[in-house]
Amino acid sequence: MLLTRRELLGSAVLAGGLALAPWARALPAGRVFRCPIALQGPRVVVDAMIAGRNLRLLIDTGAPWSVIDNELAKQLKLGVLPVQRTIVGIGGTSDFPWYDAGEVRFGADIRLPHMLFVGARGGGFGQGLVGTFGSGLFTSYDSDLDFAKGEWRSYPEGRGDFTGLTRLPSRFVRNDRFGDKIAADASIDGFAGEFMLDTGMPGEVSLDGRASAKSGLWSDARPYVPVQSRGLGKGRVPGRLVRAGKLQIGAFAHDAPLVGLDKPGQVSREGVGTIGMGALRMLNLTTQVSSRVLWAAESGLPRARQRYAMSGLWLDGEGTHVTIADVGTGSPAAAAGLKVGDTVIGEIGALIRQLGGPEGTQVPLTVEQGGKRRDMVLTLTPYL
Repeated sequence: MLLTRRELLGSAVLAGGLALAPWARALPAGRVFRCPIALQGPRVVVDAMIAGRNLRLLIDTGAPWSVIDNELAKQLKLGVLPVQRTIVGIGGTSDFPWYDAGEVRFGADIRLPHMLFVGARGGGFGQGLVGTFGSGLFTSYDSDLDFAKGEWRSYPEGRGDFTGLTRLPSRFVRNDRFGDKIAADASIDGFAGEFMLDTGMPGEVSLDGRASAKSGLWSDARPYVPVQSRGLGKGRVPGRLVRAGKLQIGAFAHDAPLVGLDKPGQVSREGVGTIGMGALRMLNLTTQVSSRVLWAAESGLPRARQRYAMSGLWLDGEGTHVTIADVGTGSPAAAAGLKVGDTVIGEIGALIRQLGGPEGTQVPLTVEQGGKRRDMVLTLTPYL
């Protein structure tokens, strides 16, 4: 199956739309092309042949462009285009180069000529991953992401039969002249809105700052884990992780999801928030491009364990100048009487590693509070 470009920047990210070559249009109706995918922790990944090397990349339906590690792109000697891509995200705005990867192959059947990637600094894709494939991998043709069978299926002439699937209250959303992302109407504990469906987000669900306030989930009376979101640029968005009662997406319910909250007052995103792979893995997903909607069926996969830091502390500072920036309600830190502004004696990197340990870990701390020092032991305990 040869997939070509509808437009230069479109194929760049597998998101501006992929067109069948003239010979492929004559293929018999109902032809299906298959490629293995795998769940790697909270992520869905696919192997692809790029510049003669077999590489593993993340499938990221939350982004309209594909991304590759800059250093790898240089090693592979990918062509550099005389343009840059300015991307606005969490933490600020940054400029990134474009690379032409030439022909990219998936499995035995699928080839993409002159595929383009945005170059970015590596390290944030996941273990063993060198980049991401954007939303067009899933929205250019009727496609299945079958997590139960570990298979991406593409139907270049249309899927035709949606028996056994349930249509979600969903739509394709055109983004930035690039690819179609997918949004769906969903609710968390009765708070309803439009959520972006993002296989690149490992968590279950997140709300932007405005939705955090409107939903009632941002409350000092509610147990929470202090967190901060990072992305492009140097900025960070303070937030919280809380346990909600139910996430409802059409006919499908997901009980007791962990919900990431941006602090009220932060810049709003598309929709009210994002549903990530932690919840989406419970469904096999199917796009119907002609109607620009999403269908789903239960995958039957067990729920993935969602991890969080169990101290309830957020530390700030550099080197050995460490202060407590936040203390989560209901946490071991709160039970120990630790407060915002207290000083913790130690090196921040070592402290963070200890506080991020598994359940039952005992972390010795020396804390200066109100001009007095005290030694204590904090036991990491799940509390959400």
